[in-house]
Amino acid sequence: MEMDSNQIAKPSKKGNLLSAAFYILAVVLLITAFVSLAACHQNISRQLEQGVPVKGNELAIVNLYLTSCVQYFAFAAAMVFCGKAVRKVMTIKSEAPEQVTPYMLNAPVETTGSDYAEEVEPEEDDTDFEAWGFREKEE
Repeated sequence: MEMDSNQIAKPSKKGNLLSAAFYILAVVLLITAFVSLAACHQNISRQLEQGVPVKGNELAIVNLYLTSCVQYFAFAAAMVFCGKAVRKVMTIKSEAPEQVTPYMLNAPVETTGSDYAEEVEPEEDDTDFEAWGFREKEE
């Protein structure tokens, strides 16, 4: 019994590898975010030393931070979320028993009769053709 509960709690190797790939990507993105943050801060500091005023440039400063490093923090958080989601999905998938479903769920139903409400019987006489001048030649 205990072996079954341990087996259910563990995601598959494929899930572990995919999850680890997401975590590694998150770490790379975090490193990139911090390097970008330092470069952005250094750039703004140099501009302030050169006499560029902060007043009136608040939007430009915030925009510089947003475009240079905040996106990497957001992507890193998304990768951590994906890593956790993959582990949960693979765990749930491994818990579900494998079911074999047939290609056709129901056998084909044989039709009896027509789908139409009424069937139209062909006409026996040739009255329409006689009016047009077509007559059968009697021999």
